[in-house]
Amino acid sequence: MLATVGGVNVTLGIVLLLIAAHTSRQYSGVGTRSFVACIVGLGVWTAAGGVNDIISVYELGASNGDGMSSAVESTPSIIAFGLQGPRIVEWVLQTVVPVLYALFILAYTTQTDRRERLLLFVLVPFGLLYTGGTMSSTLVSLILDNLPAGFSEMLLPLLQFAISISFFVTGSIVLLSLGQLWRTLHRYQHVSTRLTLGLAVIVPPVWFAERFFIALAETPLARAAIPVPFVILSTCTAWLAVTRFGLFEEIPAALAVARQDIVAEMPDAAITVTDGHSILDWNAATADLFEREFNTVVGQDLATILPDTFDIKRLLAGGQTTCRLPGSDRVLEASSSRITDSDDRTLGHTLIFRDITDSRQNARRAEVLSRVLRHNIRNRADVATAHLRQLTDSPTPDTADKIATTVEEELSALRDLGGTAREIESVLQADKRTGNRSVEELIRHAIEEVQHAEVVNDGHECAGGVSSVPVVIDTPPAETRANGEILIPVIRELVSNAVEHGGSAPEPHVSVRVKETSDTEGVDQWWIDVADSGAGISNHEVEVFEDAEEQPLQHGKGLGLWLVWWGVDRLGGEVSFDIDRGTTVTVELPGSLLSYE
Repeated sequence: MLATVGGVNVTLGIVLLLIAAHTSRQYSGVGTRSFVACIVGLGVWTAAGGVNDIISVYELGASNGDGMSSAVESTPSIIAFGLQGPRIVEWVLQTVVPVLYALFILAYTTQTDRRERLLLFVLVPFGLLYTGGTMSSTLVSLILDNLPAGFSEMLLPLLQFAISISFFVTGSIVLLSLGQLWRTLHRYQHVSTRLTLGLAVIVPPVWFAERFFIALAETPLARAAIPVPFVILSTCTAWLAVTRFGLFEEIPAALAVARQDIVAEMPDAAITVTDGHSILDWNAATADLFEREFNTVVGQDLATILPDTFDIKRLLAGGQTTCRLPGSDRVLEASSSRITDSDDRTLGHTLIFRDITDSRQNARRAEVLSRVLRHNIRNRADVATAHLRQLTDSPTPDTADKIATTVEEELSALRDLGGTAREIESVLQADKRTGNRSVEELIRHAIEEVQHAEVVNDGHECAGGVSSVPVVIDTPPAETRANGEILIPVIRELVSNAVEHGGSAPEPHVSVRVKETSDTEGVDQWWIDVADSGAGISNHEVEVFEDAEEQPLQHGKGLGLWLVWWGVDRLGGEVSFDIDRGTTVTVELPGSLLSYE
């Protein structure tokens, strides 16, 4: 009868191995490898137990089913130790299989990192200690003659202690795995109850039967037969989980991993802090935003990375606030949410920082465009309408010609305004950098687009006559990576404004000069100065641009200088005005955009 039980166990072990092979061929992804390893381990464990039962009955003639202890006494030591092979495998797998089961549960229900896997594998030596402890009587009897005097008496208690430790560790692993399954069922509504219960009975019942229930048996046959129904339950459940319950179709780890990936890859900065404001974790966007490495701030107070004026208490209370980063023009919008336990006690907070600099700038630009366009269109339309009404009074031919000329000028100005608005849109959408291009070539290109402007050498007159305004260029033999689609319109507008206000005398009144400062590592900053000696830009215009926004009662004359302002900002630079003697407009640009040929 004992041999029959052994045969059943061997058959069940083979079936489990076939289930593992089927799973390996048909599925891949989260948890598949650890599940296959667990089922293989369970199958080998079951088959090894069956083989051990068969050996006990037939090969050693232990008809009373009392194991191999009597046979060992009359069998050479090497042979007796070799016949312990199936039992050794069974003892080892009693600890290894729960570890594999725990690995599968962790991989299936959440994302295991390297540290978690390493921790579980560190527990494997306890299984080896358990094996040694369980085999202590046999080992001592086999090698007693080769041990120093008194060593066997010292070794036996140590191995028995290892049995207790291993028993506690593997039991904890099984219970923690069951707890993780219950937590997953409670947390993720899409995971079916039958699948969760099925996973819960694949390994734990067999382990508990091997460790607890066989102790209640009084005969070898009963000890061999007790685990059989639990193994049958595990085998059937494993097969149903794979083929009927959608084991690898309802992967709760997908949601857990997706949540982690969403936070890790989200463009907004996310910070997790304790209820005491200590930094616990943050994503890659936070490191980029605050320009700090995580290992330099973990455990520190949140206030260390925020400006002094930031109201942390208001934010953590659930409010929303904005702040400007120290030493930067970046504007952040911050919001928070509580991290709570099952009793709604606050454990910490998740803070989201969204960079709203671009959105604010875009809103401001849209407002400026709207106001300038409305203001200019209304004024010019009113002028054109007023002149057209004069035609109803039967004016003289000369007056009619003047009216027609004025209306044409106003309509032409409206057309130019629309063209400038389209160009602003192109400038704001253009990339900041392109391939290297000669600075002088870009400046000449820009000047060629300005009516009545002519490039001359310093001290020379225009060849185009009195209607042309000479423009002197002074630039080093350098190249720039600044996009010409941005830089050319910027220089053209500045030169056009200088030509308009700098006069048209034969001597040069307009100049475009490039300067730079550098160190051993390269160019630090560089400037483009566009100067004229005319009346220049009015204080009113300068105030508008220095405020960088249009007020309802304060408008610039047009969109040209707004194109300059926004184009330079797009390149990462700044614009300044000097109107003490004529007008000098200075465009300051980052040194990274300039290099020498």
